[in-house]
Amino acid sequence: MILLETVVHDLRYGIRMLSRNAGGTVVTVFALAIGIGINTAVFTAYKAMVARPLDARAPAEMVNVALVRDSGATDYTFSYPDYEAFRDSVHSFSGLIAFRPDRVTLSNAGGMNSQGTRRLGLLRPGASNTEFVNVFVVSENYFKVLGVKALQGRTFESISIPDLLASPPVLISESYWQRRFARDPAMLGKTIYLNSLAVTVIGITPRDFVGTGVGSPTFCLPISIEPLIHADDQWLRNRENQRYRLFGRLASGSGIGQAKAEMSPIADRLRTLHDPKSEAAKPVAVLVWPGSPFPLPLKNYGGLTLSILLIMAAAGMVLAVACANVGSLQLARARSRQNELHTRLSLGASRLRVIRQLVTESSLVGVLAGVLALLFTWAFLKVAVILTTNALPAEYGTLVFDVTPDFQIFAYVFAVSLVAGMLSGLAPAMESSRSALSSNSRAGTSPLPSRRLQDVLVAAQVAFSLVLMIAGSMAIRSSIKSLNMDTGYESKHVINLDFQFAESSKYTAVRKLALVHELRTRLAALPGVAAITSARPPGDSRFRTAAENAQPTLHYAYVQANYFQTLGIPLFLGRGFQSQAGQPEQSIILSESAAKQLWPGQNPIGRSLRLGPTDERSHNRSELVATGPAYQVVGVVRDTRGAEFDGSDSKRVYLPLAEDRVQDYSILIRTKSDAAQVMRAIDPVISSIDSSMMTTSSTLEELLHQSPPFIVSSIAAGVASTVGLLGLLLALMGIYGTVGYIVVLRTREVGIRMAIGAQKRDVLGLILRESARPVLAGLIAGILLAAGASYLARGLLYGLNGVDGLSFAGVSLMFLTIALLASYPPARRATRVDPMVALRYE
Repeated sequence: MILLETVVHDLRYGIRMLSRNAGGTVVTVFALAIGIGINTAVFTAYKAMVARPLDARAPAEMVNVALVRDSGATDYTFSYPDYEAFRDSVHSFSGLIAFRPDRVTLSNAGGMNSQGTRRLGLLRPGASNTEFVNVFVVSENYFKVLGVKALQGRTFESISIPDLLASPPVLISESYWQRRFARDPAMLGKTIYLNSLAVTVIGITPRDFVGTGVGSPTFCLPISIEPLIHADDQWLRNRENQRYRLFGRLASGSGIGQAKAEMSPIADRLRTLHDPKSEAAKPVAVLVWPGSPFPLPLKNYGGLTLSILLIMAAAGMVLAVACANVGSLQLARARSRQNELHTRLSLGASRLRVIRQLVTESSLVGVLAGVLALLFTWAFLKVAVILTTNALPAEYGTLVFDVTPDFQIFAYVFAVSLVAGMLSGLAPAMESSRSALSSNSRAGTSPLPSRRLQDVLVAAQVAFSLVLMIAGSMAIRSSIKSLNMDTGYESKHVINLDFQFAESSKYTAVRKLALVHELRTRLAALPGVAAITSARPPGDSRFRTAAENAQPTLHYAYVQANYFQTLGIPLFLGRGFQSQAGQPEQSIILSESAAKQLWPGQNPIGRSLRLGPTDERSHNRSELVATGPAYQVVGVVRDTRGAEFDGSDSKRVYLPLAEDRVQDYSILIRTKSDAAQVMRAIDPVISSIDSSMMTTSSTLEELLHQSPPFIVSSIAAGVASTVGLLGLLLALMGIYGTVGYIVVLRTREVGIRMAIGAQKRDVLGLILRESARPVLAGLIAGILLAAGASYLARGLLYGLNGVDGLSFAGVSLMFLTIALLASYPPARRATRVDPMVALRYE
């Protein structure tokens, strides 16, 4: 009871003292709020993006399921027959669900077509208000196992399979219902067309429902109607059609270990039912881990883990700078309270009691800063999420990130605020109480131990801030280099025209081929078009192949004979592909780096190479697969850069594309001048040929800049530079405030120096030299820390290897200049002191 009364008394006294110095309190609260806010934002973003649970009731009971092959490869997708076997045999789960995202066409839906400016390049929807939509294909028990009910209507589990097939149903998302149909109450029971299949809306999912994904789907489809959606009777029967991710809910009393033990013999039996030549037939181990929308455990994402650690370290540095900032300000301010503290000690208060009082005041500052940081961070993240999701291409779907503070975030902010407040005030409290014990303590002196502590705090601020500034500079330079990278091909004047036909019986292979040939002929006649070819864009690095000779992994692409001329890729050795009708020649062309890896120091022309896909499941049904016979190397071309910053997708194998397969590949259009003008002319051509054809168009440069690595690089540059600038701001606030307080406290000393003949320039030089000493020490320490950080992050920065001299030298010089400028105004004020007034200063 006595302790509680003492704490209450300390709080009341602390509030009075803080209110008496309102200006200083506002500065310290603001400085600490910056550090706490950055850490709160990082923690909230981590919870919302990385450590997010599944969108389900009691998400802690949900688990992911995957298989690990002897080779170390992880399979996280399963065929429908394998799913059925696990679902019906594993009793450690109260329910097992199958899920996969897909993209289909929506037509005859009415409402307002929502396909908008977020799409990459120029989108041309088809007739009947047709557009692409992202959907979830789910097992019929999906919503039941997740424990999620429809906002309106019903879900699939109550409908029998024959009824599902007789009258295919779908669920529509609440956000799409509002955006496209203005919450039309007649939506339930409405018939729409997905891939030309008539389906009926039977329910509406809850707002921002993401289930086992990270984005809100437009529609949810039952898995049993997929054969109808894709016009393939064998879709669910083919054991090699491995497309579905599995999630389970643990039964009461069951654990992850029990589930793995029960699944292992089933997985071993199922692999014997697969094609003996396939990867799925190899020995496996079962992998079960806590439910997450990520297809693999987070520890498997090495680059992501390192990025998270670096971001957390940066946030910790900002908080350390803020604490050192507040500590140095409180230390300087505490000297003006020496008479008060000395009096309290003289009246019988113990040093521990005085320290506790001062730490209580700093803790109050921390809590106030935490409240301010939480409010600002919440508002900032809300806006950031909206801007980010709207800026991303529609191919990414409607991403949902919940940044609303919950109990964990409140607890985190309170703990960080309390600890930050106590840490920032502990050293000043101990030092000021020690100084107050001296009977000759005066408000106008500045003891040497106190100055040393002050210098240490300033140096710490400078060191951590410099690391953040250098990191921000390197991230910006990396982003600029990535945007200006030499791709090895013409990217600004080549348009990628991607198209899709409705999955309808009228679009036979022959009809598709005829339409594409007509489209190519009409496009070639447009003004401004220089050449046309068919292939996947160079930045498309989805497909890889293993060369059986040396077993390297290479990227490959099927291209037409004029591909290299159209994209301006020079031929270094041998010849190009020969244009011919019928089946193409059994030849390949290698990129420089691929040729060097396969036959270092040798001429590859005329050599044979046998290829095999690393994973056929990554291909669409229409994609050609690089496997089978041996191919003869006929040429070597210049390396092209894809989306990967490490250049791994520069090692490429090019195969000739047969004329009867061009309908399955994008059309690449080389323009003579303005690509945007040609893109505008494409729309009427497509409408006149087939108004139902769905197309997207963009330059290869735009396509590359919208790839995930480039987007991540740009975001990283923005985040790193913002954090670095905040660190610089905090450090400058600390330097300015500290020097200002020191000047005030050394007024008497300055007066004595000037009274005995010191010139103004001498006083100015003295204060600037003493101010620069901790700054220089901090710069040296910061450079060493930044060198270590840049070494750790070397794989995340494009075009920067290790220490970037420009960033280190430029930022350090800039920081020193700004720090001296921050010290100059208070130092200048010291030279204007009247010596007679200073000598009477108490």
